[in-house]
Amino acid sequence: MCVFISKKPKCNRTLLRQAGFSLIELMITVAIIGIAAALAIPNYSIWHSRSELRQGITEVQNQLLLARMAALSRNVPVTVAVSLANGAIQTTTTNAATGAQILGSSLRLPHVVDLRVGPSAAWTSVVAPATATVSFNSMGMRSGGPGPTLNQELAMVNDKGVQFAMKVTPRGIVNWCQDSVCL
Repeated sequence: MCVFISKKPKCNRTLLRQAGFSLIELMITVAIIGIAAALAIPNYSIWHSRSELRQGITEVQNQLLLARMAALSRNVPVTVAVSLANGAIQTTTTNAATGAQILGSSLRLPHVVDLRVGPSAAWTSVVAPATATVSFNSMGMRSGGPGPTLNQELAMVNDKGVQFAMKVTPRGIVNWCQDSVCL
């Protein structure tokens, strides 16, 4: 810092040397940021995997709801095939009477690793390229499945072992929950 006294500036050299950060201060800051990042990355990975699982189960639920509405509006029975292959969840809705495809979707979610069918007391993994199917009659009621009075159950599992379950009631209502079993 320089002070002008008369026409000659007088500078305090100690103040000029103290401007800025030292190398040690910068290294400590970088180390703190590195430690924080090392602690955050595993939590981010868990969050991201769980987010993809939620996205996958919601997509299947939406496709089942659309299929039910298609059955009601077209007055035809429909079948929804749900499969998980190569990190992609695929749903295909077909007219059960003619076999014509009505709807279809594919969603790439590499962290979703398993598709299971119920009953929830003994989940069974669907072996690729096999598919889980849900059928709706022309009145929007679920047909087929485990029986006329039981819920049809599906579940998805991510690479961290978290499982979200879904149930389709005999009336055709589709719900999912963030548990291994929907009650």
